[in-house]
Amino acid sequence: MKKIIIARSILHALGGHDTIFGRGTIITYPARTSEEILNIQGVRKTDMIITEDALPIMGGAGLCSEIRKNPELKNVSIILVCDAAEASLAQCREAGANAVLSRPVDPLQLFSKISELLVIPQRKDLRVLLSASFAGREGKVSFFGMTHNISISGMLLETDRVLRPGDRFGCTVTVSHREIVVECEVMRSVKTKGRFMYGVKFLNLGTKSLIIIDQFVKGGIRH
Repeated sequence: MKKIIIARSILHALGGHDTIFGRGTIITYPARTSEEILNIQGVRKTDMIITEDALPIMGGAGLCSEIRKNPELKNVSIILVCDAAEASLAQCREAGANAVLSRPVDPLQLFSKISELLVIPQRKDLRVLLSASFAGREGKVSFFGMTHNISISGMLLETDRVLRPGDRFGCTVTVSHREIVVECEVMRSVKTKGRFMYGVKFLNLGTKSLIIIDQFVKGGIRH
């Protein structure tokens, strides 16, 4: 489980928890000020801090410097967002940030950097029909669904079947013209208009299937 502190202003601009921050493998701590971030880090010892230079009261660069000077807090990845001016970018780098991004934040660039620093599997859009079987109270029930993205950790599933967090089912999905059979667990439901969308975790992904998905996500093979 990864823990991330993020400035509320950045989280809001990215669409809140309906992003990478909504995954079951990430705990997010939103914060309004640099002092609040410092306090949370002191208690939670998180894996990453995502903040900006304009955050009150000490600012992002000041916060980064304080954390790097503290031997108990310094081992955390820090992403700083600042103005595009070279002087601002240089100041944030010198403060000890692992990555510095300019405003406005490019969500893809930010999520890629988060995945890189935390080694979180990246996802790639995959829209294919899948078949699944679910053992419910009424017995074994088959249903169909549609994937919307996929990674070696799981996928986003659209289906007309009502599922709940904790439900498990087996499914078959085609990736790069090869069938992958895997057991899944529903981790969360995603709010949509008129559709059921679920964040699903893979439970027993075999080595061969893992390689197929990993190569697909990285662009090495096509669907």
